[in-house]
Amino acid sequence: MKEKVDSIKGHVLNAVEQSKPLKIVGGNSKEFLGRATTGTLVDISDYSGIISYEPTELFITARAGTLLSDINNTLSKQGQMLAFDPPNISDKTTIGGVVATGLSGSRRPYSGSVRDYILGIRCINGLGKELTFGGQVMKNVAGYDLSRLMTGAFGTLGIILEVSIKVVPIPEIEITCSRSMTKEKALAKMLELSGQAIPLTASCYDGEMFYIRLSGNENSVRATSKEVDLDIEEQGFNLWNELRDYKAPIFNSDINTWRVSVPTTANPDIGDDPYLVDWGGGLYWLNSERPAKEIFDLAREAGGSAMLFRGSVQDQNMFQPLSNGLLSLHKGLKKAFDPHGILNPGKMYASF
Repeated sequence: MKEKVDSIKGHVLNAVEQSKPLKIVGGNSKEFLGRATTGTLVDISDYSGIISYEPTELFITARAGTLLSDINNTLSKQGQMLAFDPPNISDKTTIGGVVATGLSGSRRPYSGSVRDYILGIRCINGLGKELTFGGQVMKNVAGYDLSRLMTGAFGTLGIILEVSIKVVPIPEIEITCSRSMTKEKALAKMLELSGQAIPLTASCYDGEMFYIRLSGNENSVRATSKEVDLDIEEQGFNLWNELRDYKAPIFNSDINTWRVSVPTTANPDIGDDPYLVDWGGGLYWLNSERPAKEIFDLAREAGGSAMLFRGSVQDQNMFQPLSNGLLSLHKGLKKAFDPHGILNPGKMYASF
């Protein structure tokens, strides 16, 4: 594998010398995310394999090109899983892509995000230098954990080589409960249940039906399912996997699909657009033909941010516009990690 790392470094050094951009890809299952980029292709899909897995220590270390399905299968054999519900969009989804995009499923508000479970990252920056942040232990006393910066950066700060991730036990049992209700009642129910000490791991509303998922110890889950004043779904219920892997009906629209993240108390004005609420009221999926500015304004006024998930908009304006302060911070980070601007330039914003 050293030859592959040396090859990647060579691509970066050549790009610096020739002032040409690089387009970093793994399984390419999330190519539709972000702005279109061009450049010399750096494919890390063949830099794969689990390096270390210690079930008793609750961590796994893998190369970035390792398939998410391989990691899930390895963990499940030991009764463990990734806590943040990473989307398995296709059979080519890699763990590097999971970390680079920072996407989490319905467990996110109850268990934590991708960033919360990253213990360490090994990467190559825009100068062709190998960097290692964090490690394989939970405690990090060296200051701010720079591996968190790589999570959700879409490859603009570094080429991820390896990741170490904390894992958790698979719940003993999971039960989904539901009931038909109005949006107002569903949002109120989400807040009510989120404030209780119950084994809640997901809650969503699809415009008609309100759903929750309870996970954990069998006695606790079954007792809670009788107390929440909802109906228990039959076995085989698949909504949570469909949401996680972006296969629910809201993702099959011919019009733009927007991802709007807001505080759980916000209740943004989404008008008549088809929608689905996830994350206990903190994430809205919208099918909308409205101009990007309207969606961004809607998110900002609600105290959140929006991203075009699928579709196209004028000028590829796909991410929430940044304030001057945040824009300066992002540019500063880009300059520090990729001073020549060769790593996925323009993937998130046109200016870097």
